[in-house]
Amino acid sequence: MEKQHEADAMAKYERIPVKRLVSKRDIGIEAFELTDGNLMMESTFMDPYHLIRLNLIIAPSTKTIVHAKCEFTNHPHGACPLVQVKAKQLIGLKIQRGIAKLVLQKIGGSEGCVHLRELAMDTINFAATTLIGYDEGFGLMSREFNIQEEGKRFEISQHLLKGSCHIYK
Repeated sequence: MEKQHEADAMAKYERIPVKRLVSKRDIGIEAFELTDGNLMMESTFMDPYHLIRLNLIIAPSTKTIVHAKCEFTNHPHGACPLVQVKAKQLIGLKIQRGIAKLVLQKIGGSEGCVHLRELAMDTINFAATTLIGYDEGFGLMSREFNIQEEGKRFEISQHLLKGSCHIYK
């Protein structure tokens, strides 16, 4: 009976009902290599109530955040911009296992902002992707790394991505 109920629920959405867009949230992230060799991540969080910009600079050799700045351009409450200074608390964090817990402690919770935390985590996750292969001499988001045979890319990145998905379990 349970399986039939699940099948009925799934069948209901096989044909998309008439829909009306009620809102949209976008997170955009760009990665730049600076002339000094550092990695700059520029990201934005945008929905009908928010426009939050985050800028992180990361030293690739240590994977450490060396600069962080945030700006709340659009926000639902007058006090929202008070948390943008919390972005500076990301300075000194190393992009490695356990960073999500540290980000939550530093900029999340009742003294922070759930949207800034989400933006920071997405930005840091993309930075981590950009840094894969860097320690092996491939550079930032390297084409040379990306054109390696799949087995070679796996060999190079497995210690970094262990436990992150079903491929690296």
